[in-house]
Formats: sequence, structure tokens, C-alpha cells
Amino acid sequence: MGIIKEYRQSLKLTDAEEPLDLYFYRIISFVFVKLIYPLPVTPNQLSILAMIMGIVSGYFFAGATAEDYARAALFYSIYYLFDLSDGQVARLKKNGTRLGRIIDGIADYVTHGAIYIGLGIGLSRVTGEPLQSWLLVLATLLSLLFHVVLFDFYRNRYLEYYYGSISLYGEDLQLFKDEYLALKKQGGNYVKRFIYFVYLKYLGLQQFFTKNNTEKTFAFDRDDFLRRNKPVIRLWSLMGSSLHITLLIILAMLNKIYFYFYILLFGINAYAFVMLTIQYFTDRSTKPAGEDA
Repeated sequence: MGIIKEYRQSLKLTDAEEPLDLYFYRIISFVFVKLIYPLPVTPNQLSILAMIMGIVSGYFFAGATAEDYARAALFYSIYYLFDLSDGQVARLKKNGTRLGRIIDGIADYVTHGAIYIGLGIGLSRVTGEPLQSWLLVLATLLSLLFHVVLFDFYRNRYLEYYYGSISLYGEDLQLFKDEYLALKKQGGNYVKRFIYFVYLKYLGLQQFFTKNNTEKTFAFDRDDFLRRNKPVIRLWSLMGSSLHITLLIILAMLNKIYFYFYILLFGINAYAFVMLTIQYFTDRSTKPAGEDA
């Protein structure tokens, strides 16, 4: 198998990949995965290592010195390497599991929780204004969540049309429920059952908040939807998590953390609202399902 073909097999659909991931980060992680491929390393082990690196990064962000920020950037970079590698290992070795997806998600949330707590502590130390510092960090965190949720929703919608099935809110949710019930019947496995229970609540919450949108998933003609949304999803991908991670790594290394907050609050938020406008008019111009040409 050619190396390029093998690299593509380690990816999700390239139309919906973030450019920074596709042309930089995933290439590095693919090389790393090839190096560790012969070893008995599992995706779950990489997810846990990623979480540990993320927590260490958050610890150094709390130090708020130039040296601490440089160390935080280093460990955040290692976190992202492991975070990308777990999925690539799962796809290449074909040993991914639903539990692995949950652990990967938990690792992401724990990492960014630790990092933003670290940013808040560090900023409070530097400014001597805890209230203002924490409000700035909180506003930035909410902006980050806003960006990620928006991109994930429209990317998932695009993937649902591309593959012709609902993967997140319908069949997938039922599969998680079935496996959780099977674990309950078996008894034991308390940690695994608790993880499934929490994740099911999370999926249920997502389903509740996106109910109106997911019910309309196939409201459009598939071919027309994909044709019109292919360039739009690429614009959405510019504001994905890789951009936020890259900005924080670079600005931490330069000891310019304040720029990170203001770029997210003003620059990327403005871009998000532009994208919502573009998406609105794109959806309005897309042919409804069942309508003749």
C-alpha cells in the first residue's frame, strides 16, 4: 500500500477536515503513528496520555511567566499530537471502540478545562485583578465552545448527507444505549458503566438542543446540498479547534497571551457570524428534498 493512500485511510472525509490538520498536524501525527504502529499501543492509551499532557500544560499556564508559557505550549503541542494519533491508530489498526470515543471526548474536555483554569490563575497573578481576569477567560472559553459547537454541527450535518445516514443523534445514540444496558445486565464494570452513563446524558443533551435541526437533516436534495455546501464547509473548517490550539501555542511561546483572548473574542467571533450568514443564504438556495429540477 502506498504511503499516501495509507495516510488518507487514517483520515476522516477530507472535505470536512480542518486545513491545519490536513496539511500539517495530521501529517506529523501520521509519521508518529507509523513509528509506534508495531508497538502494542492502543488508542485509549494515547487518549489518556493526551489528557495527562493537557493537564500538565494547564499547570504551566498557571505559572504565567515566559518560561512557563513556553513549557505550556510544548505540552499542549504534545497533547494535540497524541489527540490526533489515537483516532489514526484506531482507523489503521481497526481497533476503535465506542468506549474509546468516549475516553477521547473526556480527554479533550479535561484538557481544555485544565488549560482555561490555568489561564485564569495565571492571568489573575499577572494583573492582580482576579474578577476581570476570570471574566475575560470565561468569555473566551464560551467563545471557544460557540465556535467548536457551530463547526461540529455543520460538519456532522455535511457528513450525514455525504454518507447518507444519521451518525450522531439517531443510530449511534441507540448503539450506546444498547451497550450500556448490556453492561448493566453483566454486572460489575462500574467505571465503564459510569463513563457510558455520563456520555449518554451528554448525547441526550446534544439531541435536545439540536432537535429541530436534526429532524430536518434530510430536508434538502442530497446532490444539491453537497454541491453547495462543499465550499461552505471548507470555510467553516477554518475556525475549527486546530486554529484555536495553534493560536494559543504560538502566542504562549511569544509570551503574548492577551492577543489570544482578543483574537477569539473579536476576530473569530466576527468570522463565526459571517459564516452563519453565509450558511443561512446557502440553505435558502438549496433545493428541498423531493423537488424536481
